[in-house]
Amino acid sequence: MTASSKNKVGIVLVSHSAKLAEAVAELAEQMTQELVPIAIAAGIDDPENPFGTDVIKVQEAIESVYSDAGVLVLMDLGSAVMSTEMALEFLSSTQINNVKISTAPLVEGAISAIIQSSLGANIQQVMTEANAALTVKKSQINIDEIPSDKTTIANNKKIEQETKCKEVKITVKNQLGIHARPAAKLVSIANQFQSEIQLQNLTKNSHKINSKSINQVITLAVKQGHEIAIIATGNDADLAVTKIKELIANNFGETEVIVKKTPTKLTTPDANNKLMGTPASPGVAFGKIVHYQSIIPEIEDYPVENIEVEWQYLQLTLATAKKEIQGIVDSLPNENTTDILQTQLLYLEDPSLLEKVHQFIVAEKHCAAIAWKKAIDAMIKTYKELEDPYLQARAIDIKDVGGRVLQLFAGESRSSLNFSQPGILVAPDLTPSLALQLQPNLVLGICTSAGSVTAHSTLIANTLGIPMVVGIGTQLLSLATDTQIGLDGTTGEVWIEPSPVQLLKAKQSQTFAKSPVPQEAITKDGRKIAVMANIVGVADAEFALECDAEGVGLLRSEFLYLHRQTPPTEAEEYETYQAIAQIMGSRPLTIRTLDIGGDKTVPYIKLESEANPFLGWRGIRQSLDTPEIFQTQLRAILRASYGHNIKVMFPMVASVQEVRAAKKILTEVENSLSEVGNIKVGIMVEVPAAVTMANQLAKEVDFFSIGTNDLSQYVMAADRTNSKVANLANGLEPPVLRMIQQTVIAAHEAGISVSVCGQLASNSVAVPILLGLGVDELSVAPPAISIVKRVISQLDMSEVEAIAHSVLQLDGAKSVQEYIIAQVGIEI
Repeated sequence: MTASSKNKVGIVLVSHSAKLAEAVAELAEQMTQELVPIAIAAGIDDPENPFGTDVIKVQEAIESVYSDAGVLVLMDLGSAVMSTEMALEFLSSTQINNVKISTAPLVEGAISAIIQSSLGANIQQVMTEANAALTVKKSQINIDEIPSDKTTIANNKKIEQETKCKEVKITVKNQLGIHARPAAKLVSIANQFQSEIQLQNLTKNSHKINSKSINQVITLAVKQGHEIAIIATGNDADLAVTKIKELIANNFGETEVIVKKTPTKLTTPDANNKLMGTPASPGVAFGKIVHYQSIIPEIEDYPVENIEVEWQYLQLTLATAKKEIQGIVDSLPNENTTDILQTQLLYLEDPSLLEKVHQFIVAEKHCAAIAWKKAIDAMIKTYKELEDPYLQARAIDIKDVGGRVLQLFAGESRSSLNFSQPGILVAPDLTPSLALQLQPNLVLGICTSAGSVTAHSTLIANTLGIPMVVGIGTQLLSLATDTQIGLDGTTGEVWIEPSPVQLLKAKQSQTFAKSPVPQEAITKDGRKIAVMANIVGVADAEFALECDAEGVGLLRSEFLYLHRQTPPTEAEEYETYQAIAQIMGSRPLTIRTLDIGGDKTVPYIKLESEANPFLGWRGIRQSLDTPEIFQTQLRAILRASYGHNIKVMFPMVASVQEVRAAKKILTEVENSLSEVGNIKVGIMVEVPAAVTMANQLAKEVDFFSIGTNDLSQYVMAADRTNSKVANLANGLEPPVLRMIQQTVIAAHEAGISVSVCGQLASNSVAVPILLGLGVDELSVAPPAISIVKRVISQLDMSEVEAIAHSVLQLDGAKSVQEYIIAQVGIEI
């Protein structure tokens, strides 16, 4: 043993094959800067049958590298374990206490242990690192624990007793669980400590994973409500656990991130030459198509002669990629976008990803570029196979950073957008790196055939104010370059060769963007119309106020119930309602009770297959049949109402009996509470039966809110998710407008107010009609508030009342639209 290695933990490799053990030792030594005492006890002295293990060789190997720093023994299977156990019996009692046996796989464990020993780690740290190699492999291929032999178990217990260990359990409460950004924050903190830090998803009974690996942390798939364990082993274990626990308890510094449910998409143009996708960034835009297709460079494999040289080549390329990304980070002023790229830096340092690359280089003799590509492809596949759509969306981030490195290997520069004049960007998907190149003066809008509303590129588009629609389908990519298209980032509509009316809608958006927004929506003759916001969660509430909403006309409470395995607790609901109410201050907050069914399902409410789910068990019908869930929600709403201007609204009402039953439960819950506010009760009018009974229903409630999306499809008997008939479910159809008129008349005769909260309320063509029919309030998506206010400010009540009366006599939606455009002297 040399002087430079005498204070290092000794490593003994026990194997049936001498050549295997020698190769492992050589590979590990190439990866270390400091000498490590390594001894091999492999093979037997039999030229004809050299495979086997010898007890005496194992004993001699241990003694040859023994020091006060200790010795770690790694073995392959079979007689190697037995020989090691017997060899321990020949050692002195002092030596036995300093010799540890590892359950780690020979190759991976030896490499990890030798590297750790070279860094001057103690015996516990070396063994922990070696054993972690098995944990990494198991977490990647999802196999069960391998039972340890008695000797190993005894040694592991000694380690746990001798090493400072800290474990805590905590429930993750932020809405999307540990997705990319929280994972990046957790990994950053974990890497500040010397201790081994593991995480385990107790809810899913997962394997323990390395918390210093961002991919392992993310692929734990920890969702809101999951309980996890934080296990730290080492001298700074207490502080490490405390810091990570604080991060989780503070919801990773997040307020709330909303996962929007992707609706059914049309992949072919409808009768109006229109495609449908998922709205991702609000706004309307039109222009000529500019196609973009990211090209992964062709990489040729070659035989690897020197593994160490190839590994160093990879490290050099990764360092160049890090430098590129850091340069972009330093040039960006927006914290949201810099966070995205900081996460990419962590991917480049991820130990589980690098281990995969190393295995492909060592075991399969691939060159560094091919090894990197194979590891990246495997990681992308892992993300795409996750259940959570938010986590699935992170696959594009892996693809982005992986592509950057591959282009460096190929000696190619990063592809860039080529916009010589303003247009609409059309692409299969959009990576964060590409999104950061966008110039709003040239990229008027974005359409992608795939993509997700939760992708980081979508966040960037929102930050830049560029309208975006995602998930349109492959039909989009077949459109010729320079084809004129339009898109609405609020509705998800994409028009091919848009009509004059559709172009007018785009012009309206551009015109309104340049003119000042009135603080209040007041007609030219002094009529005040309340303009509220439709929201989903806390973040939307804050955004609504930024858009000058006068309150919340519709809080879709389903977001609390989706993407989880159990219903939310009363405390969870109360905290959310209370947080939104505090944001609203004295402004009204209307909470719609749970409306699950139709296109929304949850695992804890048994929804049987229905031929017509939109006509089935949903809304108030379901709530009355699941009283425990209903009562819990009402308790949370009533508790939050104390000191706030909160209203409650029941959806899918079709009869007076349903309203009375719901009010009875509400009264019972209210009587069980000591402090509640003076809460108003309303219903959604979205079923024709409710319209025909509006005069009786108005006597039971304080307000009506008309949901024109459902009302239109029920009146016209046209499923709005069916591409063949969706165009019929149009709120401008005179039968629908007559239903609205009938509802308003009945409400006003009973002295209650009427709001419209469906999509029709944000349609500039419809606004004059709704006001003319006597609607008191409009509730729209936050980005549409400014448009609606501007339209109202240009109207005169006497004129729109006459116009509304006239359109009721027309023969269809097209005629209504043409009439409004011709008659109403406003910019729409």
